[in-house]
Parts: sequence; structure tokens; C-alpha cells
Amino acid sequence: MRAVEAVIANKYNIRFAKLGATPEASLWFSEERQFLRFKIISDALDQALLGSKFSINDIGCGYGALFPYLIKRFPNKRFTYTGIDIAEKPINFCKDIYSETNSIFKVGNIPNNNCDFSVMSGTYNYAPVQSSHLWQRYLFENLKKIWEISDRGIIFNISVAKEARITSQNISYFNKENVKSFCNDNLGKTSLFISDKLPKEATFFISRT
Repeated sequence: MRAVEAVIANKYNIRFAKLGATPEASLWFSEERQFLRFKIISDALDQALLGSKFSINDIGCGYGALFPYLIKRFPNKRFTYTGIDIAEKPINFCKDIYSETNSIFKVGNIPNNNCDFSVMSGTYNYAPVQSSHLWQRYLFENLKKIWEISDRGIIFNISVAKEARITSQNISYFNKENVKSFCNDNLGKTSLFISDKLPKEATFFISRT
């Protein structure tokens, strides 16, 4: 899938060069919807936090929008943050703008450092392939690798539909029950979060406890 990842990286590099640090650059419709996704992720994270310290790998971080959101959401908790993305341009932007914060930004697919929680918001939405079965396999392979470096859990969101499909605009939809079954059977206890405001999306929390 390296060739596919190269296509994805090129897509996001071009969009970032054109649109800058905006939700549209990451194929989000609006900042409001983006922040709603961040809230759902943060709510799940809040339920799992047991102390004041934690570490996060934000996989597919784009231009790093989740990082300042987490700082505002958890002002009294100390956390370390690693953002990783296969697109170089937004990562370079993050290195510049967040150079004096407790964060690390890297170009890549899977981080090489362990963390408490791995987070993925929209990471697998854009699928430049024809086969939904192939894309689901790619998701599952990545989740297995990410699970190995996530000491406490994984939180991620995807677009969902009754039948898995990839649209003509290369937006992927997964069957949420298939994904949940895979996670429960191969990773850990899996909870599902769905918002009335985002009925075609689902957020999964896979916990080691």
C-alpha cells in the first residue's frame, strides 16, 4: 500500500499548499463538524483518564488541529503529544507553529514510540482505491500495528454505512458492525459512540482495561 499512501500524501500536500491550515485542507466540511469530532474523541478520552499525565499519538494529524483543542479541553492535565502524518507540508507547518510546545511532529504512517492512547480522526476517510474490501484490510492491518504501541487504548472515527463502499470522490464508508467485531475479536474491548449531529460517522474506543 505504499503507492496508495504516496497518492494520499500528494493529495493532502496539494490541498494544504492551496488552502492552508483549514478543515477543508483535510477534507473536512467545516470547523464546527471537525470540533464536534474532537469533542467526541475527548469525551471518550476523558472517561479513560485516571491521572494527570498521559501521552497521545495523533495518527494522521494533518495540520495539528487536535493538539490545541486538547490543550483547551484538558488545561489541568499534563500530557505529551506526538503528531504523525504521511503528508510532509502540514507536518512542516506544525513543526514551525508548535516548536515551543510539549509536542513532536513526524512524517510517517505508524509511530515508533509507545503512548497511552493512539487517536485517529478522519485518517482513513480518503481512499484512492476501487475496492472497499482492500481498504478495510488496510484499516485492520494498521489497527493491529497501532494497538501494539498503544498501552491503554485506541480512539478513532470513520464514516459508516449499511454496506461498505467507496464513493466516486474516494470517500470511504465502512460497516460499523464489521469494524467493531474485528476490534473486539483481535484487539480489545470496543465501545462505539455515535452523535445525532454526525449520523454517518462512528467513533470507536478500544480499551485494554
